[in-house]
Amino acid sequence: IVEDGLGDGRTLSDVFLEFEERPIGAASIAQAHRAVLRPNRPDEPPERVIVKVQYPEVSRLFQADLANLELATRLFAPENIEVAKALRKRHENELDFRKEARNLEECARHMREFGMEPERVRIPRVRNETGICSENVLVM
Repeated sequence: IVEDGLGDGRTLSDVFLEFEERPIGAASIAQAHRAVLRPNRPDEPPERVIVKVQYPEVSRLFQADLANLELATRLFAPENIEVAKALRKRHENELDFRKEARNLEECARHMREFGMEPERVRIPRVRNETGICSENVLVM
């Protein structure tokens, strides 16, 4: 999934010095792996990161569930169809890790502006300098 997300033929070893296959955590739509990112420049040290990888079937299953929800809503509670559509939109946003990356970056920027980050609040820093983040992969 990570290599597919790169979309340019690079392999895990092209991007990471280390990548732990065994996840350190898992949730409903993704799992997290420890990794060490290759430096972009020779003078940079390698950096430990977390790679959040979406399960391959999640998007398809969510789409099927939401389609069934919309169908049931149209049949049994058509006055609530806008609620069903709003749920679809929200879940589609949750399934796109590029949007999550933008949200993390925006949140960190706001927290820095208010003097909260990094002294009082720590927001994970998105690492996408080499285009590793995708719809299904988030590196932080």
